[in-house]
Order: sequence, then structure tokens, then C-alpha cells
Amino acid sequence: MTRKVDELGRIVLPIEYRQSLGIKEKDEVKLTLEADKITIQKTVLGCHFCNSAADLVRIGNECICKKCIQRLYEAKVGEVLTR
Repeated sequence: MTRKVDELGRIVLPIEYRQSLGIKEKDEVKLTLEADKITIQKTVLGCHFCNSAADLVRIGNECICKKCIQRLYEAKVGEVLTR
């Protein structure tokens, strides 16, 4: 399938593609530039460390859950944390 890029650099994602991935209006998608292609993925919010979807705090483009924030806060210098 081909699409034209409009004057603002936008393209329309086909409804079939959006439905297949569960992408709804106002959802975030992740764009990745690879050598000769652009990949579009549905953004799934989860903790960067444990993948939990509960009690998330967003830091830039990453999310960290409150539980992992607490573990980091209590960690000693040089300590290795495991999941």
C-alpha cells in the first residue's frame, strides 16, 4: 500500500492497520528510523524496569512505576538490583 505525504509531512494510517493494532485517535505511536525505512509501533506504556502498567511516572519518553522508583531510592551505591 502506498500513501502520499501531505504538505505538512503527514500520512494517514489505513483504518485496517489501526484496527489491527488497536490504535485509536490520540494514541501515541513510536517512530523508529532504520537504514532505509521508518517503523511505526503502537506505544505500550509500562515500567522501563519491570513492565508493570500500574502507578506509572513518566520521565521523558520512559515510564517507571512507583515500586521501582522506591527500590531505586532505597538502593545503596554500588548495589546491583535484580527484578
